[in-house]
Amino acid sequence: MSRFGFAGAAFAVTMMAAAPALALDRIPVAVVWMGDAASLDAGALRTVEEVNAQLSRSRTARPIDGVEDRRALVDGGPATRVQLLLRRAEQSFVKLRYADAARDYEAAEGLLLNEVPLEVLRSSLADVERSLLACYDQLGRPADAARAAERLSWTPGTNEDMKRLMDKYLVTRAWEPARSPVSVDSEPPGALVYRDLRELGKAPQTMPGGDPAIDVIDVEAPGYRRAHRELRGSEQIKVALVKEDRLGVLVDAIRAQAPDADPKSVAAVGRRVGATRVLVLLPDGHKKLLGRWLDVDHAAWAPESARVDATGAPAMEKLAMYVAPKEPAGGAPELTATAAAQKEAPKKSRLGAWGKWYTWVAAGAVAGLIIVLVVKDKVGDDSLAVTASH
Repeated sequence: MSRFGFAGAAFAVTMMAAAPALALDRIPVAVVWMGDAASLDAGALRTVEEVNAQLSRSRTARPIDGVEDRRALVDGGPATRVQLLLRRAEQSFVKLRYADAARDYEAAEGLLLNEVPLEVLRSSLADVERSLLACYDQLGRPADAARAAERLSWTPGTNEDMKRLMDKYLVTRAWEPARSPVSVDSEPPGALVYRDLRELGKAPQTMPGGDPAIDVIDVEAPGYRRAHRELRGSEQIKVALVKEDRLGVLVDAIRAQAPDADPKSVAAVGRRVGATRVLVLLPDGHKKLLGRWLDVDHAAWAPESARVDATGAPAMEKLAMYVAPKEPAGGAPELTATAAAQKEAPKKSRLGAWGKWYTWVAAGAVAGLIIVLVVKDKVGDDSLAVTASH
């Protein structure tokens, strides 16, 4: 490599050393879409990407680092996917495309049974099974209709609107012989155990066995992901629950609370993605967007919100300026709404990146390298002999 190549590489090292100092001065902001499933089809991802693009140009704020995390804050998790599937299935159903509708309803049923918290499962399963029962009846699938009728009977309410189909397909199992018992225990101890969505109590529990084609066991504890499995017979089951830290599930939970999401839950989303502030966006009337930011450290909402047009670079720039800390002349940006009450932070050096020790170390290394290159250029490759006479 030539001496010019060495010098260029050294200059790049210096800039890389200065870059962390610049990045450290910009707080990470997580942008969360709080609209319903229908709004996701209306350009939600594009809107959030435009806000993140404006944040990347801010002097005091920046988007969070993870591309997948930024996408999950818009797409949500399994509960949102259920709503998208139901929306598509309903469109097929009204067009009498029962096979297409049943396919989407079945996918939604699978997500509900296996992926979402029990509260979401209980609130949504009746609509899915009711629709599946109607589809299976139209498609001439009696076995599937019987399963849908059985699961619909697990849900609250009388289901009077489906009485004709329930009477036609629901099979009583009162005369079936008793199945061998099943015992269920949990780790951590004391998780709640459910059979066919009916609470039995805290683990350990013993119950009659069931038909694995129909009956199910669920085990759930606060802060843990629900465990779901088929119920058979003659089993001793020890369920090891895992912590519920899926970002999509956390987003689904605060989205279900819109527009008044619990600040602690929103702060949990911010901590999960390493954000200092969380900007939530919610459609607000015709072609308008409402934004409000939350201080993650204090789980506190900003005193004011921002209402802007739903599209356009000027509106997205306003949202970025709204959530970014202000940059007072001659001082460091105010990081939180409550920071003024805290101990005064050290003043920002007027030298900027050159006030950081590692920038000077890199600069010294560059200077040394340049001196070596200059000497090498002047002396050349010939050896220099030095003699001393007395």
